[in-house]
Amino acid sequence: MSGNVPSSPGALAAALPDAPSWVEARSLLLSGKAVVSRAADGAGALVLDPALPAGYLVGRADPVLLRELAAGAPERFELVVQADAIRAARAALPGWTVATATVFSPLAPWHATNDAGRDPDVVICAPPEERWLERVPEAGDIRFYAAIAEAIALRVVDGAVVAVCAAGDVTETLWDVGIDTLEGYRRQGHAAAAFRALAAHMAAAGKQPVWCAEDDNVASTALAARLGFEPVDRIAILKPRGRLV
Repeated sequence: MSGNVPSSPGALAAALPDAPSWVEARSLLLSGKAVVSRAADGAGALVLDPALPAGYLVGRADPVLLRELAAGAPERFELVVQADAIRAARAALPGWTVATATVFSPLAPWHATNDAGRDPDVVICAPPEERWLERVPEAGDIRFYAAIAEAIALRVVDGAVVAVCAAGDVTETLWDVGIDTLEGYRRQGHAAAAFRALAAHMAAAGKQPVWCAEDDNVASTALAARLGFEPVDRIAILKPRGRLV
């Protein structure tokens, strides 16, 4: 966005478009948990999520603001930058790694009726229930993201949860797809079944899916294509070099 960036989370959420590339930032702003740090001239701001930790650049990539961020950024921090600000952000954070990513939207709107033939082995929890979260694998960050999601779909095989699709970032009309499959069960359609069920559930609430994949994540990009997504935007994820990410 251009011009003066609002300083309050509510006003900033209203100023940003409810568009796929902004789904994570707007979801955080709408949650009331965001910390907004604005540049002195008001032309840029950082929307920070202390819990993950992560941040989102809005407006101009102010060098002073980004240097302050770099000085105190914790381990595993990720900064999401829109396409038009990538070059300036890289210049302001020369020691950080940069991974470019593609944002996808469905070729056609998803509908609740797509749930008509849903896999009976997919369980939907909205909100997530502790009795099901306890069965989500602890590998990686699967259980953490499932626990903080607005809704999840679980693919169950022989009583075990083998794939999870989560609606972790949700706005007025969009939800961001978080998806993972337990190693040993991949390439068997489990993630796709979980996604289709959750997409139909969210469509009933008037919300469409957004998919984001880093360019080197070939498997995620391929799955997005199989599920009927098309590229609509580009973003970048910047991370402190030499830290655990």
